[in-house]
Amino acid sequence: MNTQQLECFTTLAKTLNYAKTSEQLNISQPAVSRQIQSLETEINAKLFNRTTRSVSLTQVGFQFLADAQQILSVYYHSLDWISTFHKNNRTVLRIGYADSHANWLISRILSILLSKNPNIVPELNLDQTDANLHKLTVSQLDLVIGIKDAKFTDDNIAFHKLHDDAFSCVVRKDHPLARDNKKRRRKSVSSADIWPYRQIIDIPPYLLKHVFSRGHHIVPVNDELDNILCATTSEAYSLVLAGAGFALIPEHLTLPHKELSFLKWTESPHAPLGIYYRSQAAVNKNSAVYKFVRTAEKCITDALPHG
Repeated sequence: MNTQQLECFTTLAKTLNYAKTSEQLNISQPAVSRQIQSLETEINAKLFNRTTRSVSLTQVGFQFLADAQQILSVYYHSLDWISTFHKNNRTVLRIGYADSHANWLISRILSILLSKNPNIVPELNLDQTDANLHKLTVSQLDLVIGIKDAKFTDDNIAFHKLHDDAFSCVVRKDHPLARDNKKRRRKSVSSADIWPYRQIIDIPPYLLKHVFSRGHHIVPVNDELDNILCATTSEAYSLVLAGAGFALIPEHLTLPHKELSFLKWTESPHAPLGIYYRSQAAVNKNSAVYKFVRTAEKCITDALPHG
């Protein structure tokens, strides 16, 4: 199937006249006939009823018309976009991230970057960290932003640390932890404070077996309670808002909410937050990757929430 076949089909469907179709497309009537016949042969269906006096669409032709018009529309839109892309010397920057709550941080970085580099075209890819890192290694992504993955090693991939990320305790304002802190005029909780309460634990599926099979927890978990496991920070937020418990969430993923309290966890471990990229990509100081990394480095302190 090609665009000439589709152009002949959609034009003939509109004119229902071979002579007018030939005139509009500036090709001969036999050429129109050949394109229609080759299309019908390819899809193994008759598109038009033809007599010596009239041409009309078959039921299949009528049904296929909308699809054919859409295919042509997408094709010509793509041609126009590609032409504009090259004309304006645009550069696509493909960014991987693991949780939708990281969008606010990425948008902060991009807003500064794009104000100075309008020809950079960002594309965002939401996937688990291991999947994004694989895409980075095979050049399907240009960079991945998030917490450093201790299991990942590749000599061709560099990691640029932006911040030592801590965990914040996120609870509803009517949760006992939040009420007690308000009463005592405190803004932090200890591991002992959170121990009696049900926890919503955010663990990506690819790490789930690794974490629990070894009995290793990044955060304290009271296994005697009916804790809840979820796969993303977005799910954890939803469950916290529903009153299901508290969650310990990485600092860069904490988004303010009028119904929630964000309490500093005093014994929180820290993990490197940063950007993975192919080492060679940042050699050129004019590259989009280099500019993104440097922009992120400059704005990270102001961008991160502080509880």
